[in-house]
Amino acid sequence: MKKVLIATYYWPPGSGPGVQRFLKFARYLREYGWEPTVLTVENGTYPSIDNTLLKEIPEGVKVIRTKTFEPFSLFNQLTGKDKKKATVGFTGMDNSSWLSKLALYIRANFFIPDARKGWLPYLKKALNREMKLQSYDALITTGPPHSTHLLGIYAKKKYNLPWVADMRDPWVNVYYNAFFPRKQSTQRKDQALEDLVLKSADAVTVVSSGLEEEFKSRAKKIEVIYNGYDEVDMEAKGAKPERNLAYIGNFKPNQNVNSLWEALGAMENPPNLALTGNIDPSILEALKAHGLEEKTQIQGFVPHHEATQKMRSSACLLFIVPKADGNKSIITGKLFEYLASNRPLLAIGPKDGDAAKIIKEASGQEMFDYSDLDGISEKLNQLFQNFDQGEDLSLPAKGLEKFSRRGLTRELSELLNTLTES
Repeated sequence: MKKVLIATYYWPPGSGPGVQRFLKFARYLREYGWEPTVLTVENGTYPSIDNTLLKEIPEGVKVIRTKTFEPFSLFNQLTGKDKKKATVGFTGMDNSSWLSKLALYIRANFFIPDARKGWLPYLKKALNREMKLQSYDALITTGPPHSTHLLGIYAKKKYNLPWVADMRDPWVNVYYNAFFPRKQSTQRKDQALEDLVLKSADAVTVVSSGLEEEFKSRAKKIEVIYNGYDEVDMEAKGAKPERNLAYIGNFKPNQNVNSLWEALGAMENPPNLALTGNIDPSILEALKAHGLEEKTQIQGFVPHHEATQKMRSSACLLFIVPKADGNKSIITGKLFEYLASNRPLLAIGPKDGDAAKIIKEASGQEMFDYSDLDGISEKLNQLFQNFDQGEDLSLPAKGLEKFSRRGLTRELSELLNTLTES
């Protein structure tokens, strides 16, 4: 088999879409003639931990875990916060104290492209050690954190390895940069690094057509390889659907949709609102303001296999595209699992965005604008009226095969083949 090195910060026991993307690639790459070796971090700062994912690492796949230096540890010691709860964007912090303001300024202007750049020296050492042990045919770097891509520039110069830079999110235009006190010189430096990576990589992969549009003029070769769903994860059927509107995942402040809470609050018999994951305090405040506390059930983070079961056992799934610049290109990782669960969606976001297009093609359902109170109300009332009358709300999606993890891995392997055979 050909051999590929994959540099990814997010890896089990971390959890989230970034972990799932390359954990699934690693599961299926061997089927297409590629043996993966993973370069990752030990004791990373992850928003959530899922130890059950360690069992999903394919047997025999070599995983090299390196040390790292991150400012999160020092910052959290000073502020009394849990290191493991730090986020790469330093979002969700209390910015009123002078210490928090100082931390934000330092994060914004001294850690470019991101606050995990301290991992890079350890990555380089691990790469050099591994290259002495055996030869590799290709390298993949994935970000965020986008500082991981700087390993690709180093490896390209030293070893001339064919290199794929995988962009799961925007870089310079990522939403949280708008909240940082970034100097113009910082912005120029960050832009130069983004341009250099896009220009230097042999190929760039992205997770949406919107990101392809953003990067394609600066990349040698670019290809959309979506996040997806794994048939194995969706095999276990959930229990009989409960009378609830379920949201599964991190609920962020830029997903707070007032018209949704108004619509739920105005219903004669609203469904239970089942929230699973890390919920921002602003969401909880909005629910309280609309009298929805008694109808809200909150459960913290659950392992991935439990999350997919919850999807399949809910009457309706809530999908909200974050309100941010460039959000037309956002396709969150759970969308494909939502669709594969065969449950109806209440989808809210840009009506002409990439996610809206996928939902329409796969299930025929519409995306509602954030301010469409009438449309959201009509959807909720009709759906739960049908539920109360005993109707089966199952909604099998069409054409999802192209979003299967196995099929998407085949696309990645074919791209690697073109880079190594030319």
